[in-house]
Amino acid sequence: MKLIARLEEMFNKFMGEEIFYRDSTLKAVISQILNKDIEEVGSGTEVYILLKAMVNAAKADGMLSELEEKRVMEFMGDMSKVEQMFVEYEFKKVSNMESFLKEVPKGMEEHVYYMSLFAIDLDNKAEREYLELLANKLQLPYKIVDSIHESLDAVA
Repeated sequence: MKLIARLEEMFNKFMGEEIFYRDSTLKAVISQILNKDIEEVGSGTEVYILLKAMVNAAKADGMLSELEEKRVMEFMGDMSKVEQMFVEYEFKKVSNMESFLKEVPKGMEEHVYYMSLFAIDLDNKAEREYLELLANKLQLPYKIVDSIHESLDAVA
């Protein structure tokens, strides 16, 4: 199943009635999730926070698999050179959860967790521990975490 089709299905489940088209880019999807105009999202930090969330989660087990890297790149869609350089930098950078969490604006906690879970297959202990710590640090109630896992068909 194409990634955008899967995203459409998952976001519809998680967010309600939002419609995401097959040619949706990260900015278009995020603008709908955050309920902000595309230009406002494009000039803000939300897209980059969620991208960092995906990359950090993908690297949680100490390595970035080809599948995880491909998932992030496909989700980004068409990128400018600057965006491409940013993504490549994030892939190579050593992750630091505490530093990253300081960047997360209030109100984005659920979205950060959602995109973190979306980026991985949750197939090893390190990834499960990373998500558990992330949920705790973001102070997400278990009910929200469970709902996110259910929407992505991901067993904790």
